[in-house]
Amino acid sequence: MSRAAVFIDGANLFFTQRHLGWQIDFSRLMSFFISAYGSVQANYYVPASEPVSEENAAFTRVLTAHGYRITSKPVKKIVNKETGVVVMKGNLDVELVVDALSAAEQYDTFILFSGDSDFLPLLRALKDKGKEIIVYSTQGLSARELLAEPGITYGDLALLKERIEQVRPGDPLRVEGLATANELDFSLPLPEVGTIFTGGVLKVQPYGIFLSSPYHVKCLLPLSFLGISRHIADLTAIVRMTDVFDVVVFHVNSAREVAEITVKLADKKMTEELTSRIEG
Repeated sequence: MSRAAVFIDGANLFFTQRHLGWQIDFSRLMSFFISAYGSVQANYYVPASEPVSEENAAFTRVLTAHGYRITSKPVKKIVNKETGVVVMKGNLDVELVVDALSAAEQYDTFILFSGDSDFLPLLRALKDKGKEIIVYSTQGLSARELLAEPGITYGDLALLKERIEQVRPGDPLRVEGLATANELDFSLPLPEVGTIFTGGVLKVQPYGIFLSSPYHVKCLLPLSFLGISRHIADLTAIVRMTDVFDVVVFHVNSAREVAEITVKLADKKMTEELTSRIEG
């Protein structure tokens, strides 16, 4: 499967969510791409206000816990000396473009979350490099130049609502005053030891597998908790990014800035499948 790089223009996505009337669950968004590609790099670009609010810090922890790399810079206040009008500036388009071009050899598919036509030169440059280009935005906020550009696959986020919307069981979906990421409430309770859930692969390390989870925490399935008696020389060789794991919570560590949970594999069939990959 191909390698994908997701680049999210956070300021643009802010207005897109307001326009759509619903919020994106970034855990579900990551899982959506992981199910379609062999590997996924996710990059989120957002201006940072100072001082950092508790809500903004919580949002940052959520993104980090689910594998997003965050690039930010402080919002600048520019005062017009003649009129006295204060203009807020926090554009990270240049940083996004430089990162996308610098890392071009690391991905096959470039996925942009923005409807801004300013990115057209970048998209054309990446097409010239043989990259598949996908742009996600929504009708009404997508520049006509993007929609008309040949060789670009356009995806309307409105059609992905059932796959990536942030919805909590028993809670009504909040749409009024939506729009800002730092208004989101990510205070989901931590799981208890013994809780069972299903997670997708975010990253594989020699010592274990980092999984997605519904709890907005770092989730590690250690090598020793896979239930495999055979020696594993290279875990990355037997775990696929498309694998899903039924796991049970073994330990919860809430002392860190981003809470961490350790889980054990609770699916004998997956243990058998991994063992067969070793033997094969």
